[in-house]
Amino acid sequence: MTMQSGVSPHSNFPNVEPQSPLRTRPSFWIHGAGMSGSTWRKMVETLPLSQTPDLPGHGAANPVSPPRVERFAEALTPEVPDGAILIGHSLGGMVALELAMRMKGRISALVLIETVPTVRDKVSGRMLALISRSMVRWLPMHWLSWLAQLGHLPETREELRVQMAQHTNTSLAAAIEAAAHYDGRALLEQIEVPTLIVIGRQSRSTHRGARLFAERIPQAELIPIGGGHILHVDNPVQLHRVINNALRGRI
Repeated sequence: MTMQSGVSPHSNFPNVEPQSPLRTRPSFWIHGAGMSGSTWRKMVETLPLSQTPDLPGHGAANPVSPPRVERFAEALTPEVPDGAILIGHSLGGMVALELAMRMKGRISALVLIETVPTVRDKVSGRMLALISRSMVRWLPMHWLSWLAQLGHLPETREELRVQMAQHTNTSLAAAIEAAAHYDGRALLEQIEVPTLIVIGRQSRSTHRGARLFAERIPQAELIPIGGGHILHVDNPVQLHRVINNALRGRI
């Protein structure tokens, strides 16, 4: 994925306003497949109330078996502080959705970045998940890392290289299996908190699922910004800005 021309995502990274929701409330940032909590480091460096856990089987966290989004959410539930803003990217967005249902009345907002409620709604999605799992099991990790980096900005390629170096074929296959089995569509109408859905304009594979979030979640707002799937690296400045602006006055 490539950025829109004219976007300078890594310059002048903002100091978050003292009264921003991200400064005044705890935030819980859940990363995507093949990454770890450390991928959020630039996004949270001025947010003292933030937490960036590792999903099971990622970073320093032990795996769960079988790998399922529901079990990932179960493992993280004790770590989520009351009143938190839940923020999830990709697979982490599925986990955030599941947590939002389990923690009704205990979270203040939900932010879903480049995620979908399921990949099981189309035959093509199910087939892609099957092919991806097969590739991840058998291709050497350095090849998988190279493939993941194709088409990305230099900063994003480096982040993907660093993050995927922490993984094995087994841990990456488990993450893809978790995403492939999840179907959160039945939960959407039951989400009771303000919800922001952010998509990258150049990452069209998530747009259909994002529209489903926006149509079914009662207090949802969908905002596209420049960037691809790894928005927190592609365009961190604007991602920070849209989260703050969307939640200000709503929580």
